[in-house]
Amino acid sequence: MAETVFDIAVIGGGPAGLSAALTGRIRNKNVVLFEHLEHSEKLQKAHLVDNYLGMPQVTGKGLMQQMLGHCQAHQPTIIKKKVMNIYPGDVFTLATPEEAFQARTVILATGVVNTLLFEGEKDFIGRGVSYCATCDGMFYKDKKVAVISYTPEGEHEANYLGELCRQVYYLPQYKKESSGSMRDNITVIAAKPKLIKGDTEVESLVTEQEELAAAGVFIIRQSDPVENVLPGLELDGEVIKVKRDMSTNIPGVYAAGDCTGKPWQIAKAAGEGLVAVLSAIGYLESKPKAGEK
Repeated sequence: MAETVFDIAVIGGGPAGLSAALTGRIRNKNVVLFEHLEHSEKLQKAHLVDNYLGMPQVTGKGLMQQMLGHCQAHQPTIIKKKVMNIYPGDVFTLATPEEAFQARTVILATGVVNTLLFEGEKDFIGRGVSYCATCDGMFYKDKKVAVISYTPEGEHEANYLGELCRQVYYLPQYKKESSGSMRDNITVIAAKPKLIKGDTEVESLVTEQEELAAAGVFIIRQSDPVENVLPGLELDGEVIKVKRDMSTNIPGVYAAGDCTGKPWQIAKAAGEGLVAVLSAIGYLESKPKAGEK
């Protein structure tokens, strides 16, 4: 585990996350930014942005480069890893597939998950449904598992599971060609998953074609539903429920940007990132640091 306890951990490197990280550094806080994607692919694909005040007729990619450069100039710590789980405590522990980090406050700027959850997915989290092969693979040694992946990175996860498990079913949900060879005990199935079944634990995965016996189902998305990353987080429908100061129902946790709901606009995201980090700083200043009274 990394020894540094950061003042603020920002999860997500789009406009909301970069805005929060920038202001946090300007206010002289120790900020870590987790961004395992490419800083808002959705924005970077925009041909033209003409409603962001002060920057008319800019491409989405150009605007993102400006935002990223501005933030990086103030030197937050940037971790190119996906946060799999957040554990509250005296400080928050943020677990990535390889290591864990600690922070006194957390700002969720994760955007929106465009993939709907499967039937049964929520019911079996921690009881056969996992989002990290490195974290949970050993629990399924010599068993049959399924891997549903929306990104070619899932092939690495499947190959790792192939070292441990008796049989791996790999269900790619993307159009890119395979990036490498798969182990002999991995069966690639071109089908859409429909349902995760079981009694007290996962027993099978139902696809549009067949039912696959599996003790575990690993789901690899670019972004996981945030309530899976931080259990107990209160939602308002499909988005994170926040107050005007961008605080959530968990003390020390704030949210900003698309993950808090519409309108899905850059100006709204950047503004919420600013409010969230100022609120987090206020929270920090009201609390003694670890070891202080």
